Amino acid sequence: MTNISLSPDYLLPVIKGKSDYRSYRPLILPYPLDDEGKVKDGGNGERNGLTVILIQDQNSKHFAAAVSVASGASADPRALPGIAHFCEHMCFLGSEAYPKENEYKQYLSQHGGKSNASTSASHTTYQFDVLADYGQKALDIFSNFFIAPLFTMSGTEREVHAVDSENSKNLINDGRRRWQILKDLADKNHHFSKFSTGNKKTLPAAAVDSGDDSSPHTKEEGNSRLDGILWSINDGEYDEHDKATFVRAVLLAFHKRHYRPTNMTVVVVGPQTLDELESWVVPRFGRIPDRWLEKNEGTVEGATEEVAVEKWAKMQKAAAKLVNEAANDAPPVSINAEKKPSFCPSFRPQLQGGKWPILVTVLPLKSTRTLVLYFPLPPTWHVPDQSPTRILSHLFGHEGPGSVFALLQDAGLITSLSAGNRVSAPDQNLFQIQMSLTADGEENWKEVVRVLFSYGRLIRDYAKKSMSSHPGQAEDTTRAEYANLDPLRRIWDEVATLDRMRFDQTSPGHVYSFAPALAQSASKYGTTHCLSAGSLLNENGTTLPLQELMDFCEKIIPENCFVERCSKGAWAEAEASFKGNDPTKSNQFCFGKQTEKWYQVDYYVSPIDDEAVRGWNGDVDDECPYALHLPEPNRYIPRSLELCPDLPEDAKKGPRIEKPIEPPKLIVNNHATGRLWWRLDDRYALPKATLKFLIRTAKVEHRSTTGLQWEYDALTAMRSNFVTGIFADSLAQETYDADLAGLGWSLSKSSSGYTLSCHGYSDRLSHLALKLLSDFCSDSFIKETHFSSNQDKIVRGLESYFESRRADSLAVYYRDLLLTSRSGGVEENLEYAKGLSMKDIVDNHRSVWTDEGMFVECLYSGNVSSEEAKDFFEQAMGIIGTARSHLCEKSSQFRGWVPGPFERRLPTGEDFELHFQSKNAKEENGAVLVTYQSQTEGFKGKSLSSQESMRLSATIRLISTIMREPFFNELRTKQQLGYIVSSYYDLNFSSKQFSIPTDEVFPSTTPIDSIVLYVLSRNTKPTEVINRIDDFLMNFRSRIADMTSYEIQSFADSLADQLTKPIRKLGDEAGGHFSKIRRFAPEVVVDGSEIELEKLPWDNADVLAKCVRTLSREDILNVWDSLVLKTESRSRIVSYVYGNTFPMDIPLKIRSSNDVTGKVVNISTKEELLIKRRSLIPYEPNDKRGIFVRAVWEKHRTRVRYAAAAAAVVGVGLWGLTMMKRDQPKKKTN
Repeated sequence: MTNISLSPDYLLPVIKGKSDYRSYRPLILPYPLDDEGKVKDGGNGERNGLTVILIQDQNSKHFAAAVSVASGASADPRALPGIAHFCEHMCFLGSEAYPKENEYKQYLSQHGGKSNASTSASHTTYQFDVLADYGQKALDIFSNFFIAPLFTMSGTEREVHAVDSENSKNLINDGRRRWQILKDLADKNHHFSKFSTGNKKTLPAAAVDSGDDSSPHTKEEGNSRLDGILWSINDGEYDEHDKATFVRAVLLAFHKRHYRPTNMTVVVVGPQTLDELESWVVPRFGRIPDRWLEKNEGTVEGATEEVAVEKWAKMQKAAAKLVNEAANDAPPVSINAEKKPSFCPSFRPQLQGGKWPILVTVLPLKSTRTLVLYFPLPPTWHVPDQSPTRILSHLFGHEGPGSVFALLQDAGLITSLSAGNRVSAPDQNLFQIQMSLTADGEENWKEVVRVLFSYGRLIRDYAKKSMSSHPGQAEDTTRAEYANLDPLRRIWDEVATLDRMRFDQTSPGHVYSFAPALAQSASKYGTTHCLSAGSLLNENGTTLPLQELMDFCEKIIPENCFVERCSKGAWAEAEASFKGNDPTKSNQFCFGKQTEKWYQVDYYVSPIDDEAVRGWNGDVDDECPYALHLPEPNRYIPRSLELCPDLPEDAKKGPRIEKPIEPPKLIVNNHATGRLWWRLDDRYALPKATLKFLIRTAKVEHRSTTGLQWEYDALTAMRSNFVTGIFADSLAQETYDADLAGLGWSLSKSSSGYTLSCHGYSDRLSHLALKLLSDFCSDSFIKETHFSSNQDKIVRGLESYFESRRADSLAVYYRDLLLTSRSGGVEENLEYAKGLSMKDIVDNHRSVWTDEGMFVECLYSGNVSSEEAKDFFEQAMGIIGTARSHLCEKSSQFRGWVPGPFERRLPTGEDFELHFQSKNAKEENGAVLVTYQSQTEGFKGKSLSSQESMRLSATIRLISTIMREPFFNELRTKQQLGYIVSSYYDLNFSSKQFSIPTDEVFPSTTPIDSIVLYVLSRNTKPTEVINRIDDFLMNFRSRIADMTSYEIQSFADSLADQLTKPIRKLGDEAGGHFSKIRRFAPEVVVDGSEIELEKLPWDNADVLAKCVRTLSREDILNVWDSLVLKTESRSRIVSYVYGNTFPMDIPLKIRSSNDVTGKVVNISTKEELLIKRRSLIPYEPNDKRGIFVRAVWEKHRTRVRYAAAAAAVVGVGLWGLTMMKRDQPKKKTN
């Protein structure tokens, strides 16, 4: 075979969108290669078969790669549940070429990269990215995981603890718990029912367990099957070490059986040319052998000194048989597979007594009221563009007028509704309709279900009419005719139009998330359609899969449905119903209380009364008298996708991501009422825009006191939270079409005020924004039904807060309660939420418009001209001015108080240690969260901060970058403290109002740098975890001292490159600009001069990047010592939350002060925390900066006061200044 060409087979081009500027080359690799890149001797003439997609992205600073193996948890042997997931973990722990366990993560960390992996039922996917210059070496390390992984015995013994820790953190997740109940209801012989995560019991890979196992498991079937296998291998004699050895044998067999070239898809993307990428990929991935087909007589791979060769050979044989049998449990995932899988539902009435519908009742940890209808349906995996569930999801999930959601929301029965496939597999779909209920909805849940089945019959009736009116595909029928004659075809055409628009008008995202998603898609749909599958590119009204839709509608019936209720009220009803009637333990199904096997979650299965079922079938009163109808035509579909005529021709030709971003221009600057910032997009070449509209007002979270002072008020803040929730609910129906048409919006509350955000196609964006603003300025959206549902939702969320949160989440809560919160915590907020009335919300909303200090910051960015932006701003300010004119009285006062974020300054020389017991009865894990707060203000901008501040901020960022991988490697990989081990740089802000002798106030916002480390652990006591963390931190100094200059510079270069990587999305760009405007414009901008605008820190990332590259080892060590090690200069909080495995000691065992801890301030009650909090001062700029700030203010004070006084002459006329008409007439808004 020496004359065989090594060139791969090039495949048909990838179908891509019009805005996709990347270049693609799909191919299949040639014959298997040896270590020298030559064809292996003895080849049988067959191709390697590995599918590859090479992608050039000239604008990316990163190189990314992903491998998707078309096998997952569905291929687990039932004797070893979780083996696919375990294999995913083990692949990262070294290879023959790179045996060092952390070499991969260490290399990525040093060069600005990251990695991850995931295991689903059908796929196991690996991914990484790294700075582009280091892509080739990273790819070499990565590829060797699939060529020759080590799977060492020591590695398997340690890593199984990581799998077990990952499983333990999932035990308190309501979504995971409900998912396990679904699996428990499924056919036990179906691949869907398999337990996918695994734990120490199902994967006994640790011969000697290092800790007590308190997971809620009884003796599993998996272990009994494993015992039987080991019994046969060892003639009835085996020990725990044999179990661990056999698990490793199965890992190796699983890797051989499934990690084969023909079962894998590789995606690589970077700025390199396609030819260069091909030269990297082919010689590396071409070396992946198909070990399953190789003959290995006379060799015993993977044997160790501890295991006899003969015994190991038996284990290999048994493992191979076990893995191969399980490999056929699930059908192939590719739609191009030779044999199309038949419909094989895992849910059938026969499994629950032979008759549906049935009711499944679940007790949640969070206080939710969830109602779900499930329908087993035939698979649509192989027809992504012709799936009947696509239009069913659209219709059942619609929220516009005439929909199920609209009717039930108006009736005060539900707060949300979604529809779609809960399970989508090659051999089945499980379609679900899920709703969140109100208290009335909980009481009348059967009526809610009745409405859903009534709507299902409505869809079926329309489908019948469509079939009779257009029995064929009617290719000669025009789209306009369908719009008039056939609502279903019109809706399908509309869905296809919007999908095509989205496909063509979406620019590529970051390579890190793009690569794995594409690899999975290619393994399912093939390389040609890997981007376009499901985008309905060739669909229109004539191609509606009407017959299939009819078939599916016939299955949306009670007899093919099981219902889930997940709430405390439903649980109480089920308990009362089955009180004293526990089911007999047998192999036969019986109604009553059940217990899921792996999580030990209890649930009830109940019959549903015949009268309710008759009503659901429409047998009672024939039909429900509800005003249900199909969606009307979408009025928000863009009329034009043209780019702004003001753009230069070069900008219209296509994306220019490499072009430097210019800051927005200040085109309207009214000192008294607001500013308009605008930027015409010249980088993305998309007909889209983003609008940010901040109504800056202290009245969102504060109440006024004497003089010009304001103080935070938790009750006011709670009322404002209600306002945003009520507004979202009130506008849900009216703006749902906008969301479908690519126009998104949100109203959020922050310490700065209310922010209305809109984004999407520019053609109708301003129309949507003005509509929303007009509604918000009126209080007509505050209705009793929306108030009640929001109060119910907020109260239930607060009531179950401590009982449903994970330990690490609670650790953050207690830390922030001391450091940043100004409320009395969850308990106080709960008391306020319960006591509110609708009148309170109306009064709160109206009071906002009476704030004389209200000020607007608006950023309009994207495909919009300056005149269009000004026209919008004029109309918007007019709307606000009208609202204020009805509520404001004339005033001569000008209040310049500017609200903003808040944080307290920690004292130096003290370690605050917060100790709290988790109130979550299911929480086994404990958490330790360590925060180091810098006592020097963070970097604000080159014109607003000192050189000291800039270098310190840069150094803290660099330290965090250097520390991330060693911290993970030591505490997670080596010590196996827990699944979650992390450290990161954190940036917060705190605002200060400076008083000026002229009775005005001047705002200043201060950045605050912090380093955060945290561990979530079940197997180690929190007080021991902190000792391990402290040991690491003490030893890390020597690591820094021993680093070479090259290593330090590599980390610095990678951080600098990450800080300056090109922004790829308009929304990200606008978000970055607006955050700077929101935080710093009030203290910098007065008259809008170029000198002022240059002071805004638009270029912070570039400035910090340059500074990072200049840092030395001495800089790093000095900051490390003062920030972390020296107890007299550092400011540290340690937040402990104790789980059930290691509960908090009562009385608390106090850690004594020493060289590591310094002076320890222990706090173990909320009352102690709040008392200590009152002694902490706000984080403010130092005196030197305060002098500078006041000097800047004095420079502009006169003209600001003049503007305020002039406006005050006419009272609310200060808003009238912005309402003055320009010379040209106002444009119409359609």
